[in-house]
Amino acid sequence: MNMKNLILMIILAFNLIGFSQKDTSSEWQSQIFIDLNASNKSLYTYYNQSNKVRETSINGKGSLELAYNIDYRIFKKLSAVGIASLTNYNKPAFASIKTGLGLKLFYVDHSYNYLTLQYGYHIPFSKNNFREGHQIKIGQVFDVANIFKKRLLVGLYYNYDFFYMENSKPLISNVFKSSSLKTSSFGISLGIKF
Repeated sequence: MNMKNLILMIILAFNLIGFSQKDTSSEWQSQIFIDLNASNKSLYTYYNQSNKVRETSINGKGSLELAYNIDYRIFKKLSAVGIASLTNYNKPAFASIKTGLGLKLFYVDHSYNYLTLQYGYHIPFSKNNFREGHQIKIGQVFDVANIFKKRLLVGLYYNYDFFYMENSKPLISNVFKSSSLKTSSFGISLGIKF
């Protein structure tokens, strides 16, 4: 083995050791967000007095959500996300606890800008409002500033919610039985990364 190959192997070994080291302080990250969502469309499905299925559009007033996310970096550009939140819907008026999972795709090095896809499961505070719900959230989050040694995040989202409303109180008059509520909304989010 000549000296050139030996030096090349030593450089290669140092590079492999350097790239295989994990920075454990950056694998887990957490954020807290306040989301303001404006309803775009709400479709209520119910059974009328003749027991026929009907659908009607209702005027939703949006929601307010306090969310906590914890991320685990799977790869340099991809994180798995755990979600827990409290959500308050304004019209119809009900509240829920949401738990879920998601993915974050980071596309700028050395910054916390990302695209996100999340699934959430709604648990109502009262079964009179709905039985259970599901949410798909697609969004973009921007890392905008450093405040008190924390990163300020601003996000834009599209939400699609589906609520099972069997055995819940009707949202409109002349309803024999509720079936479901589908809502879509756009939202803006303000968050802090810890």
